[in-house]
Amino acid sequence: MRYSWLVISLRFGSRSGTIGGKTCAVVLLTHNRPQNLTILARGALSNEFVTKVVVSNSNRDVRIAEWIHVQDPRLVLIDETRRTQPGHRLVFSRDTGSRYVLAVDDDIFFSPVQWRDFFSSLLPDEDCPHGITGHLYRPGTTSSNGSPFHHLTGREAVVDVLIGAYAFTSEHLNRVFKLAELVGIGDLSQVRNYDDILLSFAGTKRPGIHAINPALLCASASLPGVALWKSDNQFWDERVRVFQKVRDARLAMNSPWSERPEQHSQEAGRS
Repeated sequence: MRYSWLVISLRFGSRSGTIGGKTCAVVLLTHNRPQNLTILARGALSNEFVTKVVVSNSNRDVRIAEWIHVQDPRLVLIDETRRTQPGHRLVFSRDTGSRYVLAVDDDIFFSPVQWRDFFSSLLPDEDCPHGITGHLYRPGTTSSNGSPFHHLTGREAVVDVLIGAYAFTSEHLNRVFKLAELVGIGDLSQVRNYDDILLSFAGTKRPGIHAINPALLCASASLPGVALWKSDNQFWDERVRVFQKVRDARLAMNSPWSERPEQHSQEAGRS
């Protein structure tokens, strides 16, 4: 039923022009789910505020043009010559040259209206990246996923880490690359498990999530062998280590966009 509604909305739903004269680029990555990209690309391209949709395919056994049945001059399809990881979206986002970027995992389906709502969530508050789902980091506790990262979605909230969908600015991206350099990450295109952590610390305050429930979620989002968090036994341990490392680097930064360390530490303790 939800799939049928999504297909109808893609075909007959309302279209949005620029929002306050502002436009954005959309960056999509795929490796295991090329069959999902037609719906994702079509939903984004349904809106005039989207000036470009870049799709990067890192599966060398797949030609992405054979899977995306959309004709639009704003659509850019790239088959990578090497295996890239989720962090590649940050490199591509910078290469778009766009002031505003939306990046969504290939298991999340937005209707055209939800793409508009997602972009709109960023514009009133560019101090931090925005999303629809996030984690609160609570050391010493264990959530239902077996980690100290506690899942939040379907509400308006401040979180520690965004996951799955990201709305951000070129300024956030510049800070991501500075943070990566500080913690010794040389090639963001090979970052597999924590590009979202780097992005989440790129604001002047903690990121926010919004009550936008995707029209549909792919059933493979929790499938071992497809979903990374279900396929790597070290997934959560690595995220804890990187979160703490990036948090410490962020707090130690002597730059105009860092808060006072004691203020951020108090906020983290209240999470």
